Amino acid sequence: MRLKPLVLWSSLAVLLPGTSVPADLAFTLTPAVQSGLGSNEVIFAGVLTNTSLTDNLFLNNIQVSFTGIATNYLAADTNVFFANVPGILLPGETYGDVVFGIAINPATPLGQYFGIVTLQGGTNIFAATNLAGPTFEVTLSPAALTLALAGANQLVSWPSPPGDFVLQQNSDLATTNWTTVTNVPALVNGQNQVTLPPGSSNQFFRLVYP
Repeated sequence: MRLKPLVLWSSLAVLLPGTSVPADLAFTLTPAVQSGLGSNEVIFAGVLTNTSLTDNLFLNNIQVSFTGIATNYLAADTNVFFANVPGILLPGETYGDVVFGIAINPATPLGQYFGIVTLQGGTNIFAATNLAGPTFEVTLSPAALTLALAGANQLVSWPSPPGDFVLQQNSDLATTNWTTVTNVPALVNGQNQVTLPPGSSNQFFRLVYP
């Protein structure tokens, strides 16, 4: 009886020039939602961690894409990434600070705008693997007004930032006779505050964004 030769197979991994072994990146935005009112650009910060315990992680590039109507109004400022994020994270190393910026067209209407930021890299300077891609949001929502009594006066306040809002008042909502309040707001604990004497009739207030 003729026996067949016994062949032992083993797996062999070959790394070709220009390729890279996938590296691990944990990437979260802090926060992932930013207000864009009163700004020409918003800056997103994040926490980046090389979760590998053995390999250096090269952060070689950043890609920003937008969804829906955000493509008509927002633009990526990737210079922020290259000016701040280190090119290499050592095994287990964490970076936490600004990552990228989003420029806002002055004609952008109020609303919510979404995008994805993707960091590319790997275990060498030529790697272009998509390492992580969290979503982000830029909101342009009206600021909320708060009315309160301050002694015999009225205290009108709203958040800052966002900035550049103009306070207006009107005694009759059935008319369009809104007039701008000329008092300069005081900034107190992150709030713009205007103190006004009581009026002789009803007073309504609103914020407008020029």
